[in-house]
Amino acid sequence: MKIRCIAKTGADLPERYFLPHLCYKKEMEFQLIVGKEYTVYALYELQGMVWYYICDESYTYFPIHNPAPLFEVVDNRISQYWRFKLNANGLLEIGFEEWISDRYFYDKVTDMEEPEVSIFEKAKELIDAELQQRHNKSIIQDCTVLKN
Repeated sequence: MKIRCIAKTGADLPERYFLPHLCYKKEMEFQLIVGKEYTVYALYELQGMVWYYICDESYTYFPIHNPAPLFEVVDNRISQYWRFKLNANGLLEIGFEEWISDRYFYDKVTDMEEPEVSIFEKAKELIDAELQQRHNKSIIQDCTVLKN
C-alpha cells in the first residue's frame, strides 16, 4: 500500500485526532514531505481514526504512526504479507504476521530488542520488494500498451 503526503501539520487534522495521550497540537509539524509517497508497513483503526505506520523523514530503525488525514492513498493494493486482527476493544490492526500476533511487537522494536528489529527489517525488505515488483510490472504493461 502506498500513500502520498498531502499535509503535515496538526492544523490539517480533524479534532478527533487531538487525543490527550498523543500531545498533538495544531501548531505541530509531522516529519513528512508534502507530495512524497510513503510505503505503509502496518495500520490500525480505532473509533474512526486511522493511523499508518510508515518510515517518515525521522526514520532510523522503526516506523512511526501518522494520522491518515495527512495522506491520500495512491496504491490501495494490500501486501501479501499482511494479516488482519480485530481486538476485543474494537482496535483493528493490519500488518505482517509478527506485528499482529505479538501485541508488544512494536514496543519491542522501538526498544531496539532483537529479534524484533531484525524481523521488522526483513518484513520491510519484503514489502518494499513487493511494491517495486508491482511498479516494474506496471511500467512493462504501460510500455506494451504504447507499442500496440
